[in-house]
Amino acid sequence: MTPNLPPLREELRLLPAAANRDGSPAWMIHDPVCNRFYRIGWLDFEMLARWSLGSAQAVVRAIQSETTLAPDESDLQALAGFLERHSLLRIVSPSGVKGLSERAARQQTSTLTWLLHHYLFFRLPLAHPQAWLARIAPRLAWLYHPSTALVLLLLSLGGLFLAARQWDVFQTSFVDNLSAGGLIGFALALACAKALHEFGHALTATRHGVRVAHMGVAMVVLWPMLYTDTSESWKLANPRQRLAIASAGMIAELALAGLATLAWSLVADGPLRSALFFLATTSWVLTLAVNASPFMRFDGYFILADLVDMPNLHERSGNLARTWIRRQLAGLDEAWPEPLPARVRGALIGFALLTWLYRLGVFIGIAVAVYYMFFKALGILLFIVEIGWFIVRPVVTELREWRARQDAIPTLHKRAMVALPLMLVVAGLIPWPGSLSGAGWLHAERQHLIHAPLAGRLLGLTEPGPVRAGQRLFEVESPELQLSMYRADGQRESRERELAGLAGLPDGEQRRAQLQGQYDKYAAEAVAFRDELARLQLTAPFSGMLVDVDPGLAAGVWVAPRQTLAMVIDPGSWIVEAFIPEADVDRIRPGATARFYPAGQPFDVLRGKVMEVDSTRSTTLPHPGLDASAGGPIPTHPGHAGSPSSRSPREALYRVRIQLEEQPAAAQVTIGETRIAGEGRAWLPTAINRILAVGVREMGF
Repeated sequence: MTPNLPPLREELRLLPAAANRDGSPAWMIHDPVCNRFYRIGWLDFEMLARWSLGSAQAVVRAIQSETTLAPDESDLQALAGFLERHSLLRIVSPSGVKGLSERAARQQTSTLTWLLHHYLFFRLPLAHPQAWLARIAPRLAWLYHPSTALVLLLLSLGGLFLAARQWDVFQTSFVDNLSAGGLIGFALALACAKALHEFGHALTATRHGVRVAHMGVAMVVLWPMLYTDTSESWKLANPRQRLAIASAGMIAELALAGLATLAWSLVADGPLRSALFFLATTSWVLTLAVNASPFMRFDGYFILADLVDMPNLHERSGNLARTWIRRQLAGLDEAWPEPLPARVRGALIGFALLTWLYRLGVFIGIAVAVYYMFFKALGILLFIVEIGWFIVRPVVTELREWRARQDAIPTLHKRAMVALPLMLVVAGLIPWPGSLSGAGWLHAERQHLIHAPLAGRLLGLTEPGPVRAGQRLFEVESPELQLSMYRADGQRESRERELAGLAGLPDGEQRRAQLQGQYDKYAAEAVAFRDELARLQLTAPFSGMLVDVDPGLAAGVWVAPRQTLAMVIDPGSWIVEAFIPEADVDRIRPGATARFYPAGQPFDVLRGKVMEVDSTRSTTLPHPGLDASAGGPIPTHPGHAGSPSSRSPREALYRVRIQLEEQPAAAQVTIGETRIAGEGRAWLPTAINRILAVGVREMGF
């Protein structure tokens, strides 16, 4: 280090910051050109305060004599290196200009890299609202009063309470709005909610004296997202003020969701209620599921960073996690990026690992969405770009770092890094037995629905309980059938009397043939009507239990044709019909063990064995409780006129019949989850085959 210190840039600003975790003071260096903030500690501040002394020796001596700190020239050299790396020093020599030019040349990227970066993310500033925000902020100060927050909280709780009381209607509204018009409504509601979200950030920042440079739209993988530039909030020394700015958007959306939910519960059906439903659902779901997540750089991340007072939380935790991986897997004796207590360091490493797993799922989801948003050729190209940029590139970069430092990796770790992939490959080739799961329904093996064959009036019924074969369960009368039977009997008797009076008449034989035909016709009609009346006497087809009697039935009640009145079951034998995806059905064999978990009863397990597996896919669902549109577990295609036979599963499912070894506690039909022991299969060839199959299918342009 030269004795003379390089001069600082004149436009830099030094701002007070909140104290560090250990209580020591801290400051912020603000670079107004790049609008970046750099946090420094007490020693750095003391050195910068005496930077104008010009030489390293003078600065060190001044600090040692005027403060309790004891720096040396290495501390000053480290600070000078930091300032130089971030271009915070003034360039006064040709060598400095040359070094800056070389650094800029190294930072230059290729045209392809530039396109990739700007395809993945770029901003479109649309407004510079600072002057407008400064005018309206005083008029909206009442929004920040505690009484306003209390009123909004009470109204939101009231809305949630009222919506919970009609939760089935709320769910039905969601299903009913899954249409083109509903999607447009959701998009408009999303735009309104997000506009209010960003306005909350901007207004709160202005209230705390932070300049909002611009607002606009950020394109994240060609998906538009509103944004507000509140980067200057780092100049605030009070972390509670930064926390207020970071959480203002979510609070505004939650308030909107609460008021919309309350209004939805109070207004009548119509366009207004649909609009309120859109506002409520988009605000609740997106605020809690997306913005509250600390694993992406959304509001939840900045809120967490302010709560734990740790700026650059992702970068710092990621550096710690990379160091931990290098120390554990590669055996590198690498120093920790920063000194922290063991518990804090462990928590940050865990947070970084969760962040990477979360982002892996998000990036794969984005890649799949990008694939389906464009035509196949471009979709495949963009899918490869997404996977390569977000997943493959970081892994390759880390492996290159390991290769560059391979001499420092212990021999044992080198052998382990070679053996571990081989072990994974071998494990992937071993056929491991597994448990296959699918939705199913439990019912008696012998069951019979009791229907009313014709319309009629109920004269009597049997109470639920044990019944014997042939026992009369329901007695129905049909006045229309009885009247028709009486008429037929009357006509038959009339023809019978006329036949008896033909004896001795000259034309008796010719008249007899005509009357005999009419007599036979009316006699057959009377018998048919009696048979129909006999069908109205509903009996038990076998001995068992009478269950599921319609609670609305009573003597004198009229029943409709084909109306289900009750069910007769044989409680001695029960089966489960499970529906297994096509990819797993070939692993199931008759005799395999199975377990059934009734819905809502996680600790109840019914065991059984597989009886048979259908050879063709199921085109309909045997019970409406399995249909996702009725709250069941299986998604189906839209039905036709409410016909039960129109409930067709979206996925290719095969029915598996399972004989239970024990009787359920409650003798009733139950929906639940089924797990079946499947034959062993190596996961590696299966995964490769599925990937190739999908590739061959999707490459067919």
